[in-house]
Amino acid sequence: MSERKLVMATRNAGKIRELRRIIGDQISVELQSLDDFPAMPEIPETGDSFLANAGLKAHATAVHTGRLACADDSGLMVSALDGEPGVLSARYAGDAATDEENNQQLLDRLAGIEQRDAKFICACVLAVDEERLDPERFDEMASAGWWEAPEGLWMWAVEAEAKGYILESPRGTGGFGYDPLFYYPPLGKTFAEMSLEEKNRISHRGIAFRKMVDQLALLFGSDG
Repeated sequence: MSERKLVMATRNAGKIRELRRIIGDQISVELQSLDDFPAMPEIPETGDSFLANAGLKAHATAVHTGRLACADDSGLMVSALDGEPGVLSARYAGDAATDEENNQQLLDRLAGIEQRDAKFICACVLAVDEERLDPERFDEMASAGWWEAPEGLWMWAVEAEAKGYILESPRGTGGFGYDPLFYYPPLGKTFAEMSLEEKNRISHRGIAFRKMVDQLALLFGSDG
């Protein structure tokens, strides 16, 4: 596979910034986002899991752009809330909710609850048109967990997590989403208090996308 381009199925600037750093440190590839494809329609996230939603986005993006595509679906699961906000993490307080509104919704739901264990989950999926692949690598790809998908695609998936707990008030100004509320005990900081390098090293997304980079190396082969 000679074209060294990867389309991330997102318009989230914070997510692109994190992923550009993770990928750029390990392999040379031109990273694009959905902002580079303004005609790309919104992809309904109708799955009942992070993995299902990531798969929907990666598949649709690969079909629409004709390029190697990657999607992640990530969010927060709080034990005391039976896994909420889960797949609704980005719209916990409503479809057009801001990060601040989602954070406040979470704090309201946890009011008076002492057990605040939580984990961030990231599901990452790659999708690529079979015509872009070297047929001699199909067996190797299958051994690495790739499978044949509808509309002539090959796909690969991974999930990762980071465990912590939810504070009673936000701390830090970095990151995005629930980062100011998510405290990570091994470093004694919230995700919003970490440098980007610290967060990428231990976060759910950092772990998942470093595993993805191994698959990019497999696709590019000697070209990478």
